[in-house]
Amino acid sequence: MNDDERRPPEHPELGDEEHKEQRGEEPRDPVGHTPDRPADPDPDPGYVPDPGRGDRWREMAGEIGRERRPRRADVYPYLLVRAFSPGDRGQRPVWPPVVCWESPDLLLIDAAYTGPFDQGRLVVSPVAGRTYRVFVRVWNLGLLPAVGVHVQAWAVAAGFFGTGNQNDPYYQQHHIGGAWIPELADRRDPGCVRLVELDAPWRIDPGETGHECLIASVSCPADHFAGPLLVNEHRHVGQRNLTIVGPGQSAAPLITTLAGLVPKGFTLELTHGGPAAVPLLQALSGGFLPIGEKRRPRPIVAPALEEIRGGVDIGASVHLLTAFESEGRTVVARSDALAKVVGRTRYALRSAPREGPAVHPFAEPGGTRRLLDTLGPERWGDVGEVTDEPLAYAWVRGLEQLLDARELPGSEMARALGGPDGAQHLLRLTLTSPEGELVGGYSIVVAG
Repeated sequence: MNDDERRPPEHPELGDEEHKEQRGEEPRDPVGHTPDRPADPDPDPGYVPDPGRGDRWREMAGEIGRERRPRRADVYPYLLVRAFSPGDRGQRPVWPPVVCWESPDLLLIDAAYTGPFDQGRLVVSPVAGRTYRVFVRVWNLGLLPAVGVHVQAWAVAAGFFGTGNQNDPYYQQHHIGGAWIPELADRRDPGCVRLVELDAPWRIDPGETGHECLIASVSCPADHFAGPLLVNEHRHVGQRNLTIVGPGQSAAPLITTLAGLVPKGFTLELTHGGPAAVPLLQALSGGFLPIGEKRRPRPIVAPALEEIRGGVDIGASVHLLTAFESEGRTVVARSDALAKVVGRTRYALRSAPREGPAVHPFAEPGGTRRLLDTLGPERWGDVGEVTDEPLAYAWVRGLEQLLDARELPGSEMARALGGPDGAQHLLRLTLTSPEGELVGGYSIVVAG
């Protein structure tokens, strides 16, 4: 090919008319113009605005929004550390009536064992001076995978850590460690749940009690959580406040410590969880409970509510005691005695204020305290003990009298509470504010 063949063709110069012919005409306006409107008619002089029309439109818009707005779990990741088992799907709050400090997802193994996770080595009740590996089970119940998941855990002094006291220096949260998960699958995949070991062990100082609370949180960019660590408000938080008292141990020191943390005006209640001990202990122990110095595994057995001696059956548990300080006096009321007194009055079993099944007044938040306030100080002596002693001492003595067990050894407590031989008794101490709101709780399992 010569140079002339490689040279681009030359186009002729076009005149204005020729140029216009090749370009064609400009496109016509495809939209057009709004035609002129006729003048609006004069307003009706008799028109009166409808004051309810706006409310009706807002109601219609709200109904449409409820019908068409998807659930968060169907669009985003939905992270969870369970507060209880079985049946926790992340709804908060759960109290009342479900306790929120018995998470089955916070697991411990003695750090002397360095192998892979082994549920046969789980530790239910840690001991001061020991070191433990911390595992946290986390869930994603959403339909979108969770990317960049961060898991953390803290230790808090034994007590009633919760709403209202999270900034108290006594309940300072001591960070244990954390771990990252690149991705947690959505709920349609078995990988939606993961057991994560923290990057640091939990070292319990020999000077501590060993009854400390464990708290864990989970977060990711698409389902972010930044605190506070309040388990009854956030599904991203799990809390484990639990101690096992064996047959040869005394529960008195721990119960005295817990009762000593009750502020004046607040109310401490004791209930028995009955069969709820089984799923809790199975999750935390791997199926058998090591008891005694030789750590011999025992089967997990719990009494039915009707087998528990004393107290008042309130539906999901048995109510045993109520205590508080008022005007320089300490009141420790037995639930069975209180039930006999109020059962002869108009304050007996009633329905919930609005809707739902019948609710025992003892099962309502602050229910026994309200009933005692209604009876008045002059009748407190009819249902329990009124003393000038601090609540911590009066509470222990009241429990000793209830169970006829001096110094509260585990074997005698279990025998007094009833149920089958060798049963584990789940005792729950609950702290509520003067307004009847939950502050926190602690659970003690007494093994017979």
